[in-house]
Amino acid sequence: MRGQARPSVAAARRSAVSARRAVSVVASSVADLNKKYGIPGSVEFKEGKSGSPIVVLKHACGATAEMYLFGACVTSWKQPSGDEVLYVRPDAVFDKSKPISGGVPHCFPQFGPGAMQQHGFARNLDWAVSTTSADPNPDEKDPSVEVVLTESDYTLKMWPHKFKAVYTVSLHGEQLNLQLRVINTDDKPFDFTAALHTYFEVLEIAKAKVTGLKGLTYLCKAKDPKVPETKTEDRDAITFTGYTDSVYLNSPAHVELEVGTGAAVALDSTGWEDTVVWNPHLTMKDCYQHFCCVENAKFGKSATVKPGESW
Repeated sequence: MRGQARPSVAAARRSAVSARRAVSVVASSVADLNKKYGIPGSVEFKEGKSGSPIVVLKHACGATAEMYLFGACVTSWKQPSGDEVLYVRPDAVFDKSKPISGGVPHCFPQFGPGAMQQHGFARNLDWAVSTTSADPNPDEKDPSVEVVLTESDYTLKMWPHKFKAVYTVSLHGEQLNLQLRVINTDDKPFDFTAALHTYFEVLEIAKAKVTGLKGLTYLCKAKDPKVPETKTEDRDAITFTGYTDSVYLNSPAHVELEVGTGAAVALDSTGWEDTVVWNPHLTMKDCYQHFCCVENAKFGKSATVKPGESW
């Protein structure tokens, strides 16, 4: 990223889409996806790496976003200038053998280590397209795609609950909007934790700064993620001088990341109560200098959803 641009990513836990194009049949190929959900000039489906399908959103202002249906992982968000905001690690694979390492992977229904596999299962399953839209506003069209994930034999073995996760990705000008809703379709309540594990590209990790978290209680997971230390943040700006893995509890709705070029990314959230800041430092020598993760999370207190209700 260059200059003084201040792109904004907004994350919410509820979704609303207008001018929807809905089809109940699950598409099986890129051609089918384009026929049933494509919107010329706004929403297009393509073959990504390893032949895995991706959806490309294009805004009239020139901003774009790309998401793999595998894991519903947004892997690219470019500004009208062409500058990339997100980061995909060089060790990322796209053949569905493991979750995509980079962009915005999902952590659901578990964040971090726990009773099931690391970060749950949502990031290593195919999500189904349910709707696409391009807001018919005469001034500008906001391209949007909605995807869903429901229980399967695979998920029920790890997490014995019926659910429907609805994820909406859209562009409003140069702003990327990510909206997640989790619906309990079971006959019993369930609990979960979650996060949008967002990787941001930085010029150099030593120059990156996160602001807006001073005074907060945070869980420092650097020494032992299963038994984190509880600390209070006293810095105006969080910098990266070593391995960093911190969960800031009850964080504000607005946090900023300065990426080291004079530009910053503004993160505005609704419904996500916590913020995670992570950089692997020397545990990933080949890439730690070029990114950091600033993540919207629901971790300090699990979400509880009653039957028929949603989060």
